[in-house]
Amino acid sequence: MRKTSQWISSIIIFLLIGTILFLNISEILRKKSGGESDMIHSFYQIEEDTLDVLCLGSSHGYSAIQPNTLWKEFGLTSYVMCSQKQSIGSSYYLLKEALNYQKPKVVLLESYYFYFDRKYTEEASLRMGFDGMRMGRVKWEMVQDFLGELPVKDKLTYYLPFLEYHSRWDSLEDLDFHPKNYLKGGILDLTVYPMEEPELPDEGCELPDISQEYFEKIISLCREHDIQLILYAAPYGYENEGGYERYVNRQKINITLEAYLEKKDIPFIYYQKNNTAALDYQTDFRDYVHLNMNGSVKLTRNLGDYMKENYTLPDHRREDKYQSWWADYDRFEEDMAEAEKNIQKK
Repeated sequence: MRKTSQWISSIIIFLLIGTILFLNISEILRKKSGGESDMIHSFYQIEEDTLDVLCLGSSHGYSAIQPNTLWKEFGLTSYVMCSQKQSIGSSYYLLKEALNYQKPKVVLLESYYFYFDRKYTEEASLRMGFDGMRMGRVKWEMVQDFLGELPVKDKLTYYLPFLEYHSRWDSLEDLDFHPKNYLKGGILDLTVYPMEEPELPDEGCELPDISQEYFEKIISLCREHDIQLILYAAPYGYENEGGYERYVNRQKINITLEAYLEKKDIPFIYYQKNNTAALDYQTDFRDYVHLNMNGSVKLTRNLGDYMKENYTLPDHRREDKYQSWWADYDRFEEDMAEAEKNIQKK
């Protein structure tokens, strides 16, 4: 009897060790977003129920918000849970997952992909947003909703990313082993792309039904959890004539969205129309559609002012429980200084 019990215990221990090793290897092999911080997976490293602000959206969002600025200047804890080409549907599921671990007082949603008329944009971007999500009910719901028609073997690669990336051994980089978690989902890019400030179109256009559907779900989640929802539109320009047409169509969505949100009494900060952050198109962009470090600090500071003026939010800067945020800020400052030195050498 004792030998049987020992044998069962050994099997259980072996399976546990094997599972832990499998999950760690899967995480290393999971494809990261180039030089960006590991936005989704690193979210789970934040101590539970310590976030004041959660940010959702696409690359326009993670290029616009600096959590370390919100910490240093306002004492707010925040995380940027954005990902490339994140649809409104994807934002909904990421919010739903985040609320299993955090109780944010404010959700900031960047509006760019409101124009998109499908549940998700493309497979690569969907994986970038969800491969880092823990296996659980929300991930299962997302896969069934977005990918319900796929064969079971293809769905499994979303539940177990290892099955998709097991051949990445020969392309592993330092980022795979040392993600920049101290950026809290933000990025650090000092590139400057000067351009002229573009004009806005005169009228709006119809909002896609699918975006409205998932946005209503986001509204319901925020109300259920007593969260203040704020939408903002980070500014951008265009590269050429073809880009101008795309720019106009996206801005038409924002024009309609502004009136739509006003009826719902949901704040919308439209930076392309009302440049309350004093953004400079000659100095504050890293390419024609994304803010650089300088621009993101300006926009983040403006959003911080807005939140502090309109809502009752804490200031954690002198609280012992949050001192690790100062350590992360120091690392952020060090990397900033190093990046500036590298630019000066060029």
